[in-house]
Amino acid sequence: MTLLFIDDDPEDIELFRDAIKIVNPSYRCLTATNGDDGMKMLETVKPDRIFLDINMPGLGGWDLVKMIRGRHEFDNTPVYILSTSRNAAEREMFMRIGASKCLVKPSSFHELCEIFRTELMENDTR
Repeated sequence: MTLLFIDDDPEDIELFRDAIKIVNPSYRCLTATNGDDGMKMLETVKPDRIFLDINMPGLGGWDLVKMIRGRHEFDNTPVYILSTSRNAAEREMFMRIGASKCLVKPSSFHELCEIFRTELMENDTR
């Protein structure tokens, strides 16, 4: 399975990679540190899952979800929002514009591993 993480925080990206190695070391992790680079990667790679940070300079999560959903080759690709926000209205808006699920960034590495274990391993259909 190939995963794409788009997040402007290098520490978060490193945590994501480390958590995935624990959950399933065979998963391939691709990363982009901004929305523009993430969209460029999607020109040549079709990941099985995409994880987006909301608040990034330049092209942020709101625009990315819309752009990804505007490309038919990603119609069936789950797009997960990773955010520190617990705002229900904001999460609902992301779902309306095409996010598959909104996940709250956890406060511990163990919780992050559990989120990935739940979202990836239990829903691994490929």
